[in-house]
Amino acid sequence: MKCESANKKIFLLTILLIFIDQSAKYIIRSSGGFYICNKGIAFGINLPNWLIIGLIIAILAFASFLILNLKFKIFNELEIIKFNNFKLNSNFKFKILNYPLVLILSGAISNLLDRLYNGCVIDFIDLRVWPVFNLADIFICLGAFLLILKFNKK
Repeated sequence: MKCESANKKIFLLTILLIFIDQSAKYIIRSSGGFYICNKGIAFGINLPNWLIIGLIIAILAFASFLILNLKFKIFNELEIIKFNNFKLNSNFKFKILNYPLVLILSGAISNLLDRLYNGCVIDFIDLRVWPVFNLADIFICLGAFLLILKFNKK
């Protein structure tokens, strides 16, 4: 029962983050606010479409494997990273590892939805000292940062 509750919370948080990003993009586009249509990958780097889609699929597949608690024993034997310890905790409380994976997956799915629906990713946050980005990019970067912190603690 606790596992189902934790999985439901993870699913709902993922959906909520996707909704927040997609809503912000919709509001910006429909109100005539500033945005750009980024056909490249992060920070406007241009790559062929087939490579971008391949990278997105690879990232989503990797995150899905982690979420499904699959174990990558080849890395354990090499002792680079112990993926058998790197999985979503299925107890009732969220553990520190759940948040980075939810953030990365939510951001990736939201940007993938943009790319499939609009043919590009809608970027609307312009700090003038950094390339234009969106909330999904923040989710992905924050999730990656939290994962790095998690791995450096071990």
